[in-house]
Amino acid sequence: MERFSQDMPLLEGDDFFKNLDMMEQDFLIEGDIQDYDEDGEMELPSEEDETIVESPDYPDTPDERLSKQEQLRMMHLRSHLNQITEKVKHHQYMTDKTRDELKQCRSKIMELEAERNETRDELQNQTSDGNQSAIYRLRATHDRLSQEILDERQIEKLILERLEKEEYELNKVEVERGKFLLAEDELVKREDRLAKEKTDLAIRRLRKEEKKAAQAERNLRNQHRTHYEIMREKQRLQDQLAENAKQSSEKHSKFVSDTMHKLKQRQEEENKRYQENMTKKMDMLLKLKSDIQANRDNLKALRARDKAAERREEEKLEQVRQKILEEGGNPDQILLIQKRISDVQRQKSNFESEQREKQAALMEKILIEEERMKRRKQQQPLLWADPNREKTKMIGPQKKKPLKTFQEYTRLTGEGTDLSIDLHDSMDDQEKYDGEKMQGEDRGDITLPEQPVRDEQSSDSSDGDDNDENAVDLAKPEFEGLWDHHKPYTMPKDLDASPLKLPGASKMDKAIMDEVLEKHRAGIVIKQVAAGREFKGCPFYSKPDVIHFKDFDVGKTYKKKVTLTNVSYTVNYCKYIDITERLKDFINIHFDPPGQMSAGLTCEVLVTFKPMINEDLEGEVKFLSQTGPFSIPLKCTTKKCDLSVDTDVIQFGTTVIDETLKRTFTLTNKGALGTTFEFFKVTGSKAKTATSAQTSLGRMTEDVTTSQAVTPAQDGEDRTKKEAQDQPEKGEMKPDNGVAMDTEGQTGEEGQQEADVPDQADGIEGGLSPDIQVSEYDDYGTLDGMKVGPISTGEIPPFSSTKLEIIWNPSVPGKADVEFLVRFTDPLSESISIRALGSAIDVPVWVERQSVDLKICLLDRLYQDTIIVNNRATTALRLKFEVCKELRNHLELLPKTGYIQAQSQFSAQLKFLPRASLFEEGGRYFDKETGVLEAPMTIRVADQTAPVPFTVSAVVTNSDMEFDVQDIDFGCCTIYESNKTTIKLTNKSILPQEFGFVGHPDYVEVQPNDGFGTLLPLETIELDVIFSPKKARDFKFELNCKSIINREFKIQCKGVGVYPPLELSNQVIHFAATSLYDVSTASLHVVNSHTSMNEFTHPVPRIGKGEIAPVGPTSFEFVVPKGAPVTISPSVGTIQPGEKCRVEVRFAPTLNEADVVKEAIRMATRQMELQAEKEYQEAMKRQKEAEESLAMERYKKSAPAAGGKKGAPAAAKGAPTKGKATPGNTMLTVSGPSPVSPPKPEDITKDSTAYASAVGSLLRHFRGKFQSLTVPCYVASGETTNPGELPYSIHNTLYVELHCPTVKPSLVVISDSGKTTTHFGDVSLGQNIFKSVTIQNISSKTVELSSSVLDTNGPFQVVNAFRVLPPDATHTMLLSFTPSAGRVFQEVLSVHCETGSLHVTLMGKGVSPLVSLSPNVAENGVMDMGSVLAGEYLEKTFKMQNTSSLSIKYSIKLESLSLLRHAHAQELPKFLAGKSNTLVGVQNNNGHNVFDLVPAEGCIEPGGSVEITATFSPDHASDLYSDGVKIELFGKEESQSFQIKGTGKSKIMFIEGGDPLKPDLESLAVKLTPHIEEEDLKLILPPVLVTLRSTALEDSFVPATRDIYVGCVRTMAVSQKKELKPGYRNGEFTFENIQSITQKGFNIDPQKGMVEAGVLKPVTITWTPPQGFIQNEVCETSVVVTLKGDVAEQFRILLRAMVVSK
Repeated sequence: MERFSQDMPLLEGDDFFKNLDMMEQDFLIEGDIQDYDEDGEMELPSEEDETIVESPDYPDTPDERLSKQEQLRMMHLRSHLNQITEKVKHHQYMTDKTRDELKQCRSKIMELEAERNETRDELQNQTSDGNQSAIYRLRATHDRLSQEILDERQIEKLILERLEKEEYELNKVEVERGKFLLAEDELVKREDRLAKEKTDLAIRRLRKEEKKAAQAERNLRNQHRTHYEIMREKQRLQDQLAENAKQSSEKHSKFVSDTMHKLKQRQEEENKRYQENMTKKMDMLLKLKSDIQANRDNLKALRARDKAAERREEEKLEQVRQKILEEGGNPDQILLIQKRISDVQRQKSNFESEQREKQAALMEKILIEEERMKRRKQQQPLLWADPNREKTKMIGPQKKKPLKTFQEYTRLTGEGTDLSIDLHDSMDDQEKYDGEKMQGEDRGDITLPEQPVRDEQSSDSSDGDDNDENAVDLAKPEFEGLWDHHKPYTMPKDLDASPLKLPGASKMDKAIMDEVLEKHRAGIVIKQVAAGREFKGCPFYSKPDVIHFKDFDVGKTYKKKVTLTNVSYTVNYCKYIDITERLKDFINIHFDPPGQMSAGLTCEVLVTFKPMINEDLEGEVKFLSQTGPFSIPLKCTTKKCDLSVDTDVIQFGTTVIDETLKRTFTLTNKGALGTTFEFFKVTGSKAKTATSAQTSLGRMTEDVTTSQAVTPAQDGEDRTKKEAQDQPEKGEMKPDNGVAMDTEGQTGEEGQQEADVPDQADGIEGGLSPDIQVSEYDDYGTLDGMKVGPISTGEIPPFSSTKLEIIWNPSVPGKADVEFLVRFTDPLSESISIRALGSAIDVPVWVERQSVDLKICLLDRLYQDTIIVNNRATTALRLKFEVCKELRNHLELLPKTGYIQAQSQFSAQLKFLPRASLFEEGGRYFDKETGVLEAPMTIRVADQTAPVPFTVSAVVTNSDMEFDVQDIDFGCCTIYESNKTTIKLTNKSILPQEFGFVGHPDYVEVQPNDGFGTLLPLETIELDVIFSPKKARDFKFELNCKSIINREFKIQCKGVGVYPPLELSNQVIHFAATSLYDVSTASLHVVNSHTSMNEFTHPVPRIGKGEIAPVGPTSFEFVVPKGAPVTISPSVGTIQPGEKCRVEVRFAPTLNEADVVKEAIRMATRQMELQAEKEYQEAMKRQKEAEESLAMERYKKSAPAAGGKKGAPAAAKGAPTKGKATPGNTMLTVSGPSPVSPPKPEDITKDSTAYASAVGSLLRHFRGKFQSLTVPCYVASGETTNPGELPYSIHNTLYVELHCPTVKPSLVVISDSGKTTTHFGDVSLGQNIFKSVTIQNISSKTVELSSSVLDTNGPFQVVNAFRVLPPDATHTMLLSFTPSAGRVFQEVLSVHCETGSLHVTLMGKGVSPLVSLSPNVAENGVMDMGSVLAGEYLEKTFKMQNTSSLSIKYSIKLESLSLLRHAHAQELPKFLAGKSNTLVGVQNNNGHNVFDLVPAEGCIEPGGSVEITATFSPDHASDLYSDGVKIELFGKEESQSFQIKGTGKSKIMFIEGGDPLKPDLESLAVKLTPHIEEEDLKLILPPVLVTLRSTALEDSFVPATRDIYVGCVRTMAVSQKKELKPGYRNGEFTFENIQSITQKGFNIDPQKGMVEAGVLKPVTITWTPPQGFIQNEVCETSVVVTLKGDVAEQFRILLRAMVVSK
């Protein structure tokens, strides 16, 4: 209800119900409230719910229930009624309050009137008495009372007016509430009804919950019952199992005893064997130990020899170095060169050895490969050519079937011969092909890399192959290397007309063979005569007449069926003869001879084509008929481009200049290969480079008859440019197996990579090549106006066409003859030239100004200009002025139509009135961002197609000024401060505008210039709006900014005035000029003047109109900005009402850390540069001396033989330039000062000398600085808390401004690099140390020095007196330090002068000597040495470190050697007295010390350490060895004390842990050992008692756990290797008969294991009380554990367990 009452406005009457209907729709979206339960889930009524809950009063039908709309209306109505009620109460309260005020005002008036009457009466009495002083006093009182009465009358009038207003409002609200009386009654009834429905719903839900709870309780009882039955069944089964186990144990006990006896015997035998093996192993280990020692000695000797050799090498090297230095050379350079030469020689030898190894490995692989090839030739001889074998395959002419000669030919090849039988009827193609090949070879600049491949493939083909052989792809050999030794096919030069060649045949044989063939042909061919006419022509007609395989792809198979029709007169025969030779590798003819065919009959021929190369093929299929041979042409063509245009000349005709004409032509590709075209203009273009293309086979194409030779440089450049393009083509031409031809060598590969020579054509203007690319041109022909259309480049697919466009826009009158070129990337397609012709004439009408510039125009202002039109024609013309449609509302040309006379002018008026809608209507003519308007205007001329255009341009701008904010919220501001907000005012116009802020209230100020100024075009300025409230209230106002054209721009502002609970005595503090590293102080008061909450008598602290701050203690907190040189004390405090607190502000200026580091780096760098320069000068001096001495020596050497050795000095002089220094050549080459690297900033710390020097340098050059700081003071009501946790309100924050001037100091420290901290270091107590500090006066005045008083009881003291210090003079202070305690001392000595103070920090440390032990050997004051065999010893080391800064003398003393030992021995033992003062335990019986620490005395340097070796050597077995150790310093002060203990064992394996069975004190009395037989002694086992306590809970027990430890002593007699042989460890243990203790609840983990030497292994014993265990009984049992070390030993573990309470 509260939410609705807050958000919903108060409506009156029927308006409320109208608004209520509209709000119902929004509420219905939220869904059905009653359908969801409290968890947010849908509440679906079940059948049980319907049957259980039956309420006769609850409405069951939807009509009886209150709907959601009704509930919503009730809620809103109740909210509205509550608002009205609240208003009634409020106005009633205000009315009553106003009446009370009126009553009080009238009573006060009556009192004042009564007092005035009394005063008047008294005045009359005094007047009668003549008392003038009383008369004056009473008259003043009477006047004051009269004035107060008048004021009260005025207040009464105001109160009456307010009372009437409140009564009116009260009556108005009561009337409003009366309108809803009936509605309220109805609402109460409905609310009662709704409450009843909710109560019924709650009852239903309660019943449902009770039913669910009862059901859950029943389920829980069932679960408990089931669980109880299961537990009873488990208990029964467990009892039964226990009974069975007991019976089984009794039955098998006798067998167990026998088994144990056998196991014991076997164990004894194993122990015996183990002892023998251990004896052998010990002997072997002793021998091994001696061998190891011998090897160590040998290694020491070898090491000593190597070290001696190294020392000799170093001495030799040092001698060489000294020798070089004596000779004046550079030993480092010479030795480095020698070292590098030796390294190079070593690397060279290593490289040569590696090369020899690699060559040997390569030769080995070659021999293996040759051997493998020999074996392969023997296994597969058919893979290699054999001349003898090939001769056996020669086939001669068959006599019975002479026609076979026309179908087959046999190619015989050998190593030295190349014989071929070629039956080829038409040699034109082959001769043409060979002629091109020879022509390419004669030119020498174009290679044909594919020719050898083609000839070789042809030479390997045979016409005798069957269909399967023809299907083989000859482009890829079956085996690698078959083609390596074949030469390319070449056409024989002695080719005669004879179609047949026989190897070894004579001329007569050939003539006979030709004659036989002619006779054979003559016998076959018969003339056909029918009806007296002889048949002439082709006897058979083929369909198709040409077998054409078009657009084939390599690798695919194509088939065509050819129909042959007998067109002769009578019966005829048809027989397949042959096919052209070069087609046999790819064409297979399948033809079944039909026999005798009558005229008109047909037969079919199947032609199969499987291309292997991407090349055009032509030939014919030859047939023989009865009337003679005939052939069918056969063509195989690759995919090509067939490009053409519909016209090569385009006529534009005659047009007027500046008109644009477009002509298109169609480029058609009728081929099956797509290509990319480039359409460009040739005329007026300048060529840069030229390129050429290759075919898919790698050949070059030439489109012109003349060519230019390619120079090697151009060839290489072209090859580089075309390398990436040629890679795919090379991949197509290589065989699939990647084998290259040996006959071509590198020529074939280079031919595929080379670029073609650029061609030059004679038929094109300018001598330009048709193959020139468009991208390689610069267009210089734009004056003719012709250009290529939008499509200049693109791809034309196969069997498609595209339209290309030429655009002509002439700008100069005259004829135009321009040539365009269409160039293709396909190398086989020639470029197509297009010629464009046209004639341009000038227009008769023109305007003087093609562009009318209106400059800058403002919106809604009118601008005019005159347009002058000229007519050069001899006739009058009609003009029509047109404005584009988008700008007709802004631009206008008058008149719109006019006539211009012949050879005269016409003036038109241009009116431009830009409106705000120009930004939407301008379209593409107006740029919204820049405001530039370019309006194209048109003048239409009668009988002239091309209009006369001109442009009207203007820059349209507005007069807007814009603020960066729409409103300003100053927030809360105290009445003592001002809030400043910076706003930005931007001039959106491109013209300057004047502005001013007017009409703002007095508590607001705009700066600078009081809010007046001029804004330049597009300028943005920042203005400060200052808000200074005078009292605590809410402020809301607006800032009004007016421009020069009276436009207003407003900003809404608001703020809150705050009266804080505290106030500051000073808002601004001005510090005096303070020197660096000096201190200035100032003070202020924080005042709590809030003592009353009566707002009517005086202003009270509050935030705006908020609550009044409570009267009471008020806290404050000053927060100084980080890094500011200011401290405030106290920064936190609490002030009671009416009190004030004094606050001290301290200003201590220092230099900036970054500036000091920068200065330190500069000074260090400068010093290093000076040092480098000094070294450089010294090196130059040495070099000059060396050159002079060398020149003198050369002169002396060259004097006897002046003419013979002139070249020697030059050679010697040139030697040093190579960088080699020899003993005879001492010259140096100095290039200049060595570069310096400045130190890193992080290397310069405050404690470094460089930092102090930098501070001194900056102090001397400091020029002063002024700094202003603002420190906030947070205020909160109540007591103060920890700093930083004050629960303050940010609105009550006070601010204090600090003005901090900094000046140059007068005094600086010049000793110790300018450090102001004097550290005496660590001084022993009572020692007196003196140090001096020198200060200098760096000011220009004489100063008188004085100092502060040091602590009279402190260790520091000033020894000498101060004096007057002139400018630049120095004074040395002598200081002493005498520590009296071991701690750090620090004091500040202030040296004062008239202008400032110098603060010197004195530090020192009184040191008392201290040592520390590392590692922490004495944990809990006890150092455990561990276990060792009796008669052996164990050593451990630890370090004793001097942690003080003084040298320490120490001595280590044992308590067993103390003189008081016997006195301590008289005390009662620990087990009787409960405690003992002595740390000495059992000692050796032989009189020697059990423990020894070496060295026992010595001296430790500051920070140093000494290693102490502790030795433990017991002479008998005992676990109670111990002693006390004390470390004394300087012979008197005890620094460390601890107890050292250890255990002596008689055997390697032992057990620790358990309960103590005897006192921890060993008796010195002699024990009498009774005589016991050995067998009985074995049965007595050493006991170990372990007590376990289990905690009893309500229904269970907590298992008890305890650990015992099995250890193995590290002995000196046996090597401590982990394994001497597989399976052996240093020690083993085994627990026996575990089953007996398991039944009682005991468990041991692990039951057996291995223990390494020097290790304690824990064994965990766990006891869980068994089922049915009685808690008040003790469970006892035992188990035997066997330890196997040097000997086998058994212990009895006594286990005692009990149950204890928690």
